[in-house]
Amino acid sequence: MQLRQIGRRRENDMFAEQLDRIRRKLGEAAAADAENTVFGARVHKYRLHEPLRREELERFEKTHGIRLPEEYAAFLTEIGNGGAGPYYGIHPLGARQSIELDGIGLPSPLRPQSPVEASEKGAHEGMDEETTGMDEESECESEIYHGLLNIGEQGCSYETMLVVTGGYRGKVVYMNLDHPRPFFTYEDHFLDWYERWLDEVIAGYESAWFGLRRAGDERVLTELYRSQSSEAVQIEALEGMLKLRAITDETADFICSVRAEASENVGHAALHVLAKFKFGRAEALLREMLGSGDAECRLNAQQLIKWYMPKGDASFNKELIAMLPSETDERSFRFITMVLSDSGAEMLPLLLPFFTHPDKEFRIQALYQAGHSKAKADYLEAFLTALEDVEPRVQHTALQALRGVTDRRLLPAFEKLLQQHKTNKDDIRSNVKGLLEHFPFTSMEQVERELPSSLLQVKGMLKKILDPYRRS
Repeated sequence: MQLRQIGRRRENDMFAEQLDRIRRKLGEAAAADAENTVFGARVHKYRLHEPLRREELERFEKTHGIRLPEEYAAFLTEIGNGGAGPYYGIHPLGARQSIELDGIGLPSPLRPQSPVEASEKGAHEGMDEETTGMDEESECESEIYHGLLNIGEQGCSYETMLVVTGGYRGKVVYMNLDHPRPFFTYEDHFLDWYERWLDEVIAGYESAWFGLRRAGDERVLTELYRSQSSEAVQIEALEGMLKLRAITDETADFICSVRAEASENVGHAALHVLAKFKFGRAEALLREMLGSGDAECRLNAQQLIKWYMPKGDASFNKELIAMLPSETDERSFRFITMVLSDSGAEMLPLLLPFFTHPDKEFRIQALYQAGHSKAKADYLEAFLTALEDVEPRVQHTALQALRGVTDRRLLPAFEKLLQQHKTNKDDIRSNVKGLLEHFPFTSMEQVERELPSSLLQVKGMLKKILDPYRRS
């Protein structure tokens, strides 16, 4: 035991300089994010638990028949046993586990995918797509958790893991427990991963999905791009810039040259960066893409316009309005209508033909956007038709779109819906109730006097609204 403790002290001495940097940077990160706006900071508030005693660390290792990665062990015993860290922070050792520890000492079957493998499987579209592989001989899904220690949570079913056995021991891995397709972070070990998080908090980078993109500022990422012949890595270098706060004009010039000379996939990644940080310089390219005969190309342009064009800007309205009547792709229809709505365009007359579109997703999106219009009371007949739709989701969206409209011509439609939906399974009844609450009825006497007897269900709901304590 004494020899093992001496060994741990020597290992910790190896990381002394980095541990000192982490201590200093933790204070700098807390100062840089004084309002705790970084994702998860309101939970951990940049505070750490007391360091773990070496005897406790060794007891955990002995119990589970493992030796924890040296960098992680040094953090626990020299910095803190959990607390501040990426996402919702670092778990104390052995606490708040989302997976059983029974298999922690077994060989981990995980291996990182190469950038080419990840690209071929649809990488760069979110954590579920930026996958890693298991060794071919390991086909049992439960084995994917062998050799993993759960060290943090990211929200929902996303967890942070540390590989403690096998060839990739010490690597930090992200895992979606609902769909176990792990993502290996880029750093060599826990301390590098943790220090990178501090650096990015201090620099003010976007941190909602920390670690999924390449590390580095625009200079580092530009050099990475130039040093690589692999398109997959070049795309990673470009997408790494999306976490930055801004780029210089010099980098924008570089991005423009990449867009002009590179392949389609690399060029799209470059345009994404340009649109985010220098939207004015991307406008001509986006306009060109909107005129493309390729549906995916047009969709890419529409997405970038939606995400990065300043709100209220109507620069693309003419092109998008012209595209709308003939649009057959539901995704494009959705983005076109969102962009036009953000620009302040009066959407309702453009959307009316889509209230009866054969595809229910078009009908739902059209009604949703129509609900933002100040003129919807002038088009009541179209909404009444939508309330008779065979799809409950369409009826539901039409009801929500009618918020603020108190025209009594709606009441027979409400009666029909209440008779059709005996329960609130599709949220129809609750939405009808929400609309009726804004009608200007002040008493049941007024309701009985002014509404016909045929509106039996509507009257019953109004009774509960006007006299909630009276037995029905």
